[in-house]
Amino acid sequence: MLHESLQSAVADAVGGRVTELADVKRTDLDYDAFLAHRTVSRLQGTAIVDGKRIQWSMIEKRTEGPLLASPYLLDNGRREFDAYASGVLDDVALGIGTPRLHGKLLDPDGGMTLWLEEIRHEGSRPLDAETILAAARNLGGMGGRWAGRELSEPWHFTGWIDRHSQPEAVEQGLATLRRGDPGAVSRLGDRMAAAEQLVFRQSRYREILKTLPHTLCHHDAVGANVFSSAGRTVLIDWESVGAGPVGADLASLLFASVRRGDALAGVVMPIVDDALVTYAEALRAEAGNITFEEVRLGFDAAIALRWKLAADVVAGIERGQPPRRGSLPDEDPAAALDELIALVDLLLASADRALRHAP
Repeated sequence: MLHESLQSAVADAVGGRVTELADVKRTDLDYDAFLAHRTVSRLQGTAIVDGKRIQWSMIEKRTEGPLLASPYLLDNGRREFDAYASGVLDDVALGIGTPRLHGKLLDPDGGMTLWLEEIRHEGSRPLDAETILAAARNLGGMGGRWAGRELSEPWHFTGWIDRHSQPEAVEQGLATLRRGDPGAVSRLGDRMAAAEQLVFRQSRYREILKTLPHTLCHHDAVGANVFSSAGRTVLIDWESVGAGPVGADLASLLFASVRRGDALAGVVMPIVDDALVTYAEALRAEAGNITFEEVRLGFDAAIALRWKLAADVVAGIERGQPPRRGSLPDEDPAAALDELIALVDLLLASADRALRHAP
C-alpha cells in the first residue's frame, strides 16, 4: 500500500500516469520540531511516465500511530492530516499559500503520512524586513477573510493559550525570577520585578484574548515556517491551525521568530509598528468592523502570554549560558543574550499596553 500510495503521489506531482519509480532517495531533514516517531524527509527519484524518465522531489511527513507516538505529537499530526483532507488549506487566503498535497496515507494502526510539495524560500534567513512585512500583510488578509466565520471543526487546535503561557512552569519560573541572581539583576534590573507581575496577571490576558474577534490562525507562524515564494507568503506546518484572536499570528511572526532565531531583534524591533499597521490594514480590508485597537490588543495580549522568556533569560544568566535559539545554533552567546533582552523589553511593553488599553 505504501508503494502504491507514493506512486500515486508522484503521479500528482509530475502530472502524468507513473508506471514505475526508480532511484528513490530519502534524506532526513534537520527539522526544528523533530520528535521521536515523527520524521520529515525529502524524497527524490525518477518516475517513468509514458516511457520517459522524469525527475521528481517532494516532502514526506510521517507520524507514527498511537502505539509509538506521544499524544501531543499524534494530535499535531492528525490535525494537519485532517486540515489537508478538509480542503481548507487549498484556498486559505489570497496572499497565503500552502504546500500542495500530493498524497496522503492513513495506516490501520493510526500512522499518518503526508506527501507535500517542496517549497523553496526566495529570500534570506534569518528573515529580512521586507519578507516580514509581506508576511504581516498576508497574515492580516487571512485574518480578515476568516473573521466572523464559524470555526468549530473537531480537529481545530484549542489549546494555544496554554501552549504559550505554560501554566505548568509557573512555580519554577517564579522561583527563578525571585532568586535575585546578581548577574541577572545587573543585566535586567527592574525587568525582573515586572516579569514577576506579568506571571500573576496571566489570567487577565486570557480574559482579554477571549473577548476579541476571532479568526482562523496558523498559531505557529514563526519565521522557520514562513517562505517567500512566487510573490506569496507560503506557510508550512499547519499542525496548530484553529481559531484564535486577531493579532495572534502576528505575535508569532514577530516575537516568536526572534525567540527562535528565525529573525533578528535588530531587524524586527524597528518595524513592529509598521508590521502591525500593515497587518491591521489588510485585515480590515476584509473585515472592516474590526478596529485597529482590537488588532493591537490581540497582538499585545498574545505576546504577554510568553512570560517564560524572562525566566529563561534569568536562568541562562545564572548558568552562564543564554537560552539557545534553535535556528542559530552557532550564535555568539553575548549576541544571543542581547537579542533576548531586547525581546524581553518587547514582552513587557506589550503586556503593559494590553492592560492599559483593555476595556
